[in-house]
Amino acid sequence: MKRRAPRPRPPLLHRLLQCGLAILAVAGLGPATATSGELEAKIKAAYVFHIIKFVDWPSLPTDALHLCVAGNDGVTLLLADLAGKQVKDRPLRIDNDGSFEPAQCQVLYVGRPERRWPELQARLRGQAVLTVSDQEGFARGGGIVGLYPEGGKIKLEINPDAARSANLRISAKLLELARTVP
Repeated sequence: MKRRAPRPRPPLLHRLLQCGLAILAVAGLGPATATSGELEAKIKAAYVFHIIKFVDWPSLPTDALHLCVAGNDGVTLLLADLAGKQVKDRPLRIDNDGSFEPAQCQVLYVGRPERRWPELQARLRGQAVLTVSDQEGFARGGGIVGLYPEGGKIKLEINPDAARSANLRISAKLLELARTVP
């Protein structure tokens, strides 16, 4: 009797993202209830949550991981729904009212319509803050993780130099899935 060769398993991050999207679907946030734009925003919000799991900070507060949100679009509104979820053994605290001090955030999501990125970027120099956005050219412009559409999918681009400048370590598994930019 011949044994079949085991099927190759998808990479860990891919499986985690699939699980996250399945959870969103079960929660009523999946494709059956969403338009194309809504679905894209939900996928991006799920990406933000899961990306955090693959980044190491030099130190984290013990009470909560602070995700600050700049801007007001579909993704930024959905990120508020992640409040209280556990990540890095801490609850996720979301600040989306704009009254945050960027250097006090562990993660800063900059929404597409947000025009203050250059100002925020200057205030974050040398701070251990993971910056994520779906603005065009975000990672090339000094952000750490950019989300971009390609071939009907949402992809990642990562700026390793910006991550090093922020004293953040990005998992090799995440880097394998992304294109890196200077």
